[in-house]
Amino acid sequence: MMENTGFGNAGMGRLEIPTGLQDSVIKKVTSIVQDELRTDVAILFPTNSKGKALQSAAGLEWVGGLPRGTRKQAIKTEYKEYYVKFKIHVGVNKGLTIGNEAANYSRLHPYVRVKMKAYGVDRRLKFRKRSRKSGFNSLGSFEFNVGGVTMTNSNALPIEEIVNMVFQGLQRFEEKVK
Repeated sequence: MMENTGFGNAGMGRLEIPTGLQDSVIKKVTSIVQDELRTDVAILFPTNSKGKALQSAAGLEWVGGLPRGTRKQAIKTEYKEYYVKFKIHVGVNKGLTIGNEAANYSRLHPYVRVKMKAYGVDRRLKFRKRSRKSGFNSLGSFEFNVGGVTMTNSNALPIEEIVNMVFQGLQRFEEKVK
């Protein structure tokens, strides 16, 4: 059972991963959880009162179409050994800035952070693991002030490159010894 699997996209615009790529990421996450906990994994999409599956909405922080708010419901309705919360966050760190208050240029350094927490039936934390992968190509960001309004123009990454970064982050997570 997994809850709240998502992709953060701080500073890089709206993140919408195509369904085919989303499915491959979910399969990879499922295999990682199986290897880490040495147990079978079932992804649970709870439904609302109208029968519609609860999924995360696409936005700046999380990609849409993934399980949302399932851990507490699963503990009430399903008997499993572990209930897992798995998060993937793609973000940027701001590097050295050149310029002044009117206009400046800085380098943005992307990273991928992967976190996994496994809870038992007693709702206590049983397992925790996290990793961070950085060292990707940096992006440029130009910020300027026009009439009291600050405008930012940053390079955008194509979705294929972001998904590639996610898979590299998942690989780093797999290789990390707890």
